Amino acid sequence: MPESHNPRVLLIDDDRALLRMARLALASDAMVVDTAADGVEGLEKLAAADFDVIVLDLQMPRMDGREFYREMRSRGYRTPVIILSAYGAETARKELGAECAVTKPFDPASLIRVVRSQSNGGAEQS
Repeated sequence: MPESHNPRVLLIDDDRALLRMARLALASDAMVVDTAADGVEGLEKLAAADFDVIVLDLQMPRMDGREFYREMRSRGYRTPVIILSAYGAETARKELGAECAVTKPFDPASLIRVVRSQSNGGAEQS
């Protein structure tokens, strides 16, 4: 992937303040960010556009992160997923087979680093 590639990120979380902060952090690193408030909206966004990475909360209304993950995989989407949760992020990553996990609260620079690594096929970018 060329170094000038600006990853497209789908950020799915029901916490509006977190969405705003994470979007600003990722956008400050030249990423293109779209957001969804739950898994149902996330699936709609995923069907409408291509994303390089999905950042996914676990606990949300309507459709939680686990349901979203299983449904997107059953529909054939192979987009790398970063689980973002205050509770059991790493356990959920292993249970679901997601690529990565980040625990809330998180350092914005760490989130940027993890998203960049996943958007480059798992290769760490310096």
